[in-house]
Amino acid sequence: MKYKFLILSALLMFTSARYAEAKDNVEQLLMTQATEITVKGMVIDDYGAPLPGATVQQRGTTQGSITDIDGNFSLTVPSDAVLLISFVGSKTVELNVDGRTNLGVITLVSDFLELEQVVVIGYGTQRKVDLTGSVAVVNTDEMKKVSHSNISTMLEGKIAGVQITSDGQPGADPTVRIRGIGSFESTAPLYIVDGVPMGTTIRDFSPNDIESLQVLKDASAAAIYGSRAANGVVIITTKQGDKNQAMRVNYSGYMGFDQVEKNVYDVMDSKQYGDYMRMAYANSKEMDVPAGYNPGSSKYIDPNVVNTNWFEEAFKTGVRQNHNINLSGGGENNTYNIGLDYYKQEGTMEGAGPNFERYTARINNTMDVKFLKIQTSFVYSRSDQDNMALSNANEYVQGLYGAQYPVMASALLLPPSIKAYDESTWVLDDKLSAASQYAYDSYGFGTYYDDVHGDLRVTNVLLTNSILERNSIVDRLVGSGSAIVDLIDMIGNESKNHKFDYRLNLSYNKTIVKDFTFVPAFIQSTTNYLAKSNETLSQGYRNHTDFLVENLLTYDGSYGRSNINMVVGQTFQREQFHTLTGRGVSMPEPYYLQINNAEETFSTSWESEHVLASYIGRLNYNFDDKYLLSATVRRDGSSRLSANDRWGWFPSVSAGWRLERENFFPLDPSTISLFKLRASYGELGNENIGEYQYMDIMPRGDYTYSFGNTKVTGSAVSNYVNEAIRWEKKKTLDIGLDMAMFNNQLEFTFDWYKSTSEDLLYRIAVPTNAGATNGDVVMNAATMENSGLEFLLSYRNRKYAVKYDITANLSTLNNKVTQLGVSNTPRNDAFTRTEVGREVGSFYGYVYEGIFQSQEEIDTRVNDEGMFIDQPDAKPGDVIYADINNDGKITNEDQTFLGSGIPDVLFGLNIGLEWNNFDLSVATYGAAGFEAVDFVDMTLRSSYGTLNKSVELLNAWTPDNTNTDVPRVAYKADGSTSDLFSERFLQDASYLKIANVTLGYNLPNRWFNGMLSNVRVYASGQNLTTFSKYRGYNVDFAGGTFTPGYNYSSYPTPRTFMFGLNFTF
Repeated sequence: MKYKFLILSALLMFTSARYAEAKDNVEQLLMTQATEITVKGMVIDDYGAPLPGATVQQRGTTQGSITDIDGNFSLTVPSDAVLLISFVGSKTVELNVDGRTNLGVITLVSDFLELEQVVVIGYGTQRKVDLTGSVAVVNTDEMKKVSHSNISTMLEGKIAGVQITSDGQPGADPTVRIRGIGSFESTAPLYIVDGVPMGTTIRDFSPNDIESLQVLKDASAAAIYGSRAANGVVIITTKQGDKNQAMRVNYSGYMGFDQVEKNVYDVMDSKQYGDYMRMAYANSKEMDVPAGYNPGSSKYIDPNVVNTNWFEEAFKTGVRQNHNINLSGGGENNTYNIGLDYYKQEGTMEGAGPNFERYTARINNTMDVKFLKIQTSFVYSRSDQDNMALSNANEYVQGLYGAQYPVMASALLLPPSIKAYDESTWVLDDKLSAASQYAYDSYGFGTYYDDVHGDLRVTNVLLTNSILERNSIVDRLVGSGSAIVDLIDMIGNESKNHKFDYRLNLSYNKTIVKDFTFVPAFIQSTTNYLAKSNETLSQGYRNHTDFLVENLLTYDGSYGRSNINMVVGQTFQREQFHTLTGRGVSMPEPYYLQINNAEETFSTSWESEHVLASYIGRLNYNFDDKYLLSATVRRDGSSRLSANDRWGWFPSVSAGWRLERENFFPLDPSTISLFKLRASYGELGNENIGEYQYMDIMPRGDYTYSFGNTKVTGSAVSNYVNEAIRWEKKKTLDIGLDMAMFNNQLEFTFDWYKSTSEDLLYRIAVPTNAGATNGDVVMNAATMENSGLEFLLSYRNRKYAVKYDITANLSTLNNKVTQLGVSNTPRNDAFTRTEVGREVGSFYGYVYEGIFQSQEEIDTRVNDEGMFIDQPDAKPGDVIYADINNDGKITNEDQTFLGSGIPDVLFGLNIGLEWNNFDLSVATYGAAGFEAVDFVDMTLRSSYGTLNKSVELLNAWTPDNTNTDVPRVAYKADGSTSDLFSERFLQDASYLKIANVTLGYNLPNRWFNGMLSNVRVYASGQNLTTFSKYRGYNVDFAGGTFTPGYNYSSYPTPRTFMFGLNFTF
């Protein structure tokens, strides 16, 4: 079936294109028989200003002209020609020449000033002015002036209530949260591209292909997508061709340079580090300082000789580039749009990665003949990513025993006393007798010795990132098609007031991923648990197939002052997943990277299938453009749930009242052209829980029994599951106000919302005596609430020589957990606790009260009631912790809630200016009212250990230096109590980021003698600076669901400078 669909779609595209070509040739022949005349005119915008760069084209031909800087044009055409006058961001005007030579002044009306603008809402369209739900319409024309590598980052700071948290690693998907954390499982929105659900990631698509973008934020707007819309919906429409438009070719491209900001952390140099080590070991009297820091030792490391700046060694200038060619056009009945895109980003770390490369090709075609309209779309993308598992070194440093720091943390925490490169170290002088057994090598990179450098348990990132290989190649093909039949027209009737359509949608989505990881034999340290023992080669194939069929009936009718739109339909979607992974261990040199060359081989495979069947219905009612009503219902059935809980209903209702159209409204339309109150309620769902969670699993190969001295392998149910898993449900109430003032120059939107997420999937511990192999089971056992306010204000002024647009948005968020598990037992994670009545993932620890100055202070410390407070193992110079429960002893019970990692406020400010041929855009965004913990900063400020430290530890407490807030240092954690998690590691993470500044210039068209038009050059700076008290990279980092404020060494988002070029020919 799928192959027939693809072949049929390709044939339709080919035949429709040939039909359009033949028809255009006939029209061209007829036009040449008319008398040719030279026409002239002037094009202005809706404020009367000349519009340079507008396209004036004879319909159905390639004949055309571009207006000059004063908006004037001249063109030779047949006397009966029809002209199309167009400009980006304006509505196209169709004008009959009718033998005139002077066409006078032609006004183009800006699209964004039109309240009649039609937006995509899911399974249909609606006028923006008629929306009764919370739908954010993104101004893509403004966004196209700024270059983006990922579609999701285009939303940064643009929409109230939408938080984008990023990771600077090339190819990484940013985390998108709409109106907070609504689930413990998945918080990503659903992406819809040209009507096709694409799941929760769209990294494989090019931002250059976008024509329009809407975000459905509340339940009434998103309920049409039912069980997949609990986290919001992002609807994307790609570019289409224009009717009666000769082929137009557009090029856009840029070259950029990425640099990681220096001196974010103030770390020690080699001399300072040596001073710290001697101080720390002196405070741990049972230990001798390692020989490398003992000036009397023959192995002493001279800080004047070895002083490695690991930031300079590990980071480099990255390069990114993007090139896009777009071809579009069409005849009377056929249109096409073709996009070819190439993107490449070389990372900012020395070595093999991370790097990312993507190729994208897209073809959209529409054929419209009589009562039938056929649309097809094909998108192919290939991405190639070198990813060194930068957030978790354990993923690829296989065979190393003991915990490993993230690679990014290692690059920032390695001591300066270790050489980055050292040709003299080969197998560490064979101290582990490894050289005689294996072909181990340090490959010319610096290593360390425990007796010289101390116990570090960290790898040289230059070594691991140079010799290890980890790569993923993703091939993705998305083919979709639709056939729309005008049923009234098909039976020969014509009606201006009624329209009844049948629509068939088909899509086929195929993704194939090839994974490759190779870890050669290497050695880093004399420590036995860091002795690498075996080479490992892993290869995997992941295959995902998604097929969708939808049948829809749409009715539009007008009855006097009443207007009705109805949609009913049925959808069916099937996804299939196949994985196959092979692994080989111990390979002889030279390495031939085939698994069958390994001494030991292993393999695993997995298959699964997901089916979603749905019925949908929606009614939109408009009476006299005053009173608006919308009702939606969707019924979903998911194979991820058991038969008794498989089906769910997801209804919504919303209403709007346009008061400005009432007779009693006191202001005229030129002052307030829109004053709409709206309210909505709806229920959404989430079934993104993985496959077969409700089914018992019977593993094979683990159970044997002897029958007649013959060993027989059997199977048994060994895990405990919850057969009653059901939908997560989200109930949302939204009240809003939409206003447009001063001839639509000023627009204002307000929303208040409250959402309750019920039956959230949460892992409940399985008792150890239950006999199950799994430690927990997923149950619908949690509830969470989110509420907030959202404001959007925009002002556009196009009346004067300097034109400008200003858009500001602000949103608040209140999050609260109201149920957690069966017994509401708090959940503890790294430095956070999730508890009923609190925000998810709130920081939890000790209250800091200063530093002990003497043993006498420790022995005589009392609380306000005169009770002695015992802080075990405390020594002079250690941190003082508050006795929260007043029991006279510092224990775990004295931990309390310290702050939140969820911002109270999000905001964004975007400014666009135009003057003559120059344009300037500035994008900023930020957040306020939250705290963060940065892993690298916390480790640098830790009072013990052998990793590099912050220079502030040189001011640590000593008997001779008591006027300080820096605790004493020690070699081991048990030598100091100062590193218990407390307020001193929390940071105020409120920030304002200058996200982008772009300056562009449109070159005059007359310079190119008609060969080129709309030539624009620009320079752009991204991630330019951040105003914040936060110490660390990526203040807008992507934390986990239960640890939203914990930055565990995210890859730094670089500062990028780009130079770009756009033109049309």
